[in-house]
Order: sequence, then structure tokens, then C-alpha cells
Amino acid sequence: MPPRWLPPFLALLALGPPEVLSHSHLAHILINGALYQGFDPRSGLGNHPERVGWFNTATDDGFVPPSNYSTPDIICHRDGASPRGHAPVAAGEKVLVQWNGWPVGHVGPILTYLAPCGGLAGDEQGCTGVDKTALRWSKIDDSKPAFQMLPRGVRAPGRATFPPGQYWATDMLVAANNSWTVVVPSWVKPGPYVLRQEIIALHYAARPDGAQNYPVCVNLWVEPPKEGPGPERGFALDRHDAREFYREDHPGVLIDVMKMVETTATYVVPGPTLVRGATPLPHRQQARSLSWFPGTPVAVTRGTETFRMEMPAATTEAGAALAKTAGSPTATPTVTKRWKGRMERNG
Repeated sequence: MPPRWLPPFLALLALGPPEVLSHSHLAHILINGALYQGFDPRSGLGNHPERVGWFNTATDDGFVPPSNYSTPDIICHRDGASPRGHAPVAAGEKVLVQWNGWPVGHVGPILTYLAPCGGLAGDEQGCTGVDKTALRWSKIDDSKPAFQMLPRGVRAPGRATFPPGQYWATDMLVAANNSWTVVVPSWVKPGPYVLRQEIIALHYAARPDGAQNYPVCVNLWVEPPKEGPGPERGFALDRHDAREFYREDHPGVLIDVMKMVETTATYVVPGPTLVRGATPLPHRQQARSLSWFPGTPVAVTRGTETFRMEMPAATTEAGAALAKTAGSPTATPTVTKRWKGRMERNG
């Protein structure tokens, strides 16, 4: 066992090929304690019928390699497809993205993007069935500093204390019970959006095509901010194509993390810069969530209205059993919402 003052991932890097260590997927998201289901791509497992997590065919819980950066797989994972559920969130609020575990040895940055579905062909149903290649993205969180030196004990998100050493953003994610919280910019206009979070694992990135990208997507229905004047003038979303985010030879993609440990080099986060007006949550504010209640996703119709998403009781029970097995609670969509200049809850 390595000394406590060494980075926690060193011993794991020598365990063998990538298949030795487990991978991950989106378990659920939490907004103000309300839980909305993600998507489990593993074969033979059912998924919540009215989830907000995008479908994908990564049945091995695997990754997208750099050689596929220019393909649609990098957008929302392999064969990614949007569900009809949307999680309501007010501009300026936080979204906790809960991963289904993450191995300490898979070090790297955590990147989060936001793309509006409004104005796209077929957006009468919000982000449901949207053409993912038409989505244009803004980076709202880059997990900086993705790699840092902690010279003395620092309180971790899980209330433990990190010993001195060098740490990655993924170490903070693991300490926060495999979750990462992002803030929806307060100036974002109301409407349907896709939130895309991605971990780039770098433990085999010293060799060409060795980096491992794990993108996951969820649908959001952004409401006006609960406090403040609303969208601020002077800020606007970017228009990046996900298939142009990264290059195979970028120094943040093709990199020897062992050499990072041996030096004081600065890690260069790949991809576009943060959108102007983004407000990433600092590492020390990343924290696990210990309480939750069933969330209330909505489906969008006619571009401006949403309706109640009913489910058979048997399906709900199956989803609850699956969530219990996976160690995460389940959500039941029950709320109807309607747009009338602002979003209002129906009784």
C-alpha cells in the first residue's frame, strides 16, 4: 500500500488494461433535493420509462475514444437519443449529477456543457427526439483546477480530510459520493435544454487513442430565476459543435499523468473555454447529497406547454427495485406544468 501522502490513484495505474476497472453511467440528477432518473445502458436492466437521462448503447459502461471525437458518439455517448422527460430547474440553481460509481484510478477533468433545444426543427416537444448533431453547446463548468497540489490536509467534500499530495477533479468527485454539482447560469433564458457532463479518464492517455471520454446527457426545462431580475444583458450562449470539442493530440488528451505527478506542470483542460458569465461551483463546495424526494419531470408539447407523465404502478415498482439495487433512490413524475409567460406549478 502506498504512503498516504502520495496521490491516491498511483497504485491503481498498474492494475492492468482498462477492462480491469469498472466504468460508469448516469444514475440520476438532483435539483433542490428532487431526484430525476438517469439511464443505465447495461444489458438486461430496465430503465425508468419517464426518465430525463438520454438513452445510449454503451452496454459495457464504456467510453468514447479520441479516434471517435469527430463522430456523433461523442455528443451524448454511443447512439445517444433523447427521452421525453425534462427536469424542471430555475436559472441560477444547482444540478447535482450522480454517477454510478467512479474508480479512483481514472483521473481527469470533469466538463459540463449546456445546449438549447429551442429554435431547432421539431422543438415543439422540447428536447424530445432532438437531432443531437444540431445541438450547439456552451461550456458552463471545467472543474478547474482539474489537477492541483494540496500542500496540507484539506477538508474534502465528503467531510474527510485529504492528506498532502496531488489531486485531480475526479478525486473530488469520488469524495463527493461520485457526484459533481454544476450551476445553471442565472442569465439563461427559459426553455428546453440538454445538459451534458463528461469525465475524461487519463490513466492510459500516454499512448495515442488512450484517453477515455464518458459523456452523459439529461434534458432540462429551465424556468425563470426564482430571485433577481431574470436574464442579464450582455451574456449569450456559445455555439460549439460537440464533434469539434477535442483533438486527439491536444495536451490535455494525449498526456502522461505519471509525469504530471513527478513535476509541477499545469494541466491544460481540453475543449472550448467557459462561456462568459458561467459560475462553476468551487471544489470545496462540491458535496454529496444525503436527502432526496421523488422528482417531477415534465414532457413538453407545442413548445410552450408541459403535461403530466403517468406510469403504470408495476413499472414504477420495477424502477424502485432497480434503484434500490443500484444504491440510488427512485423518482416518480407526477407534476403538470404550463408556460404562461412564466412557469407555474399546477395544484
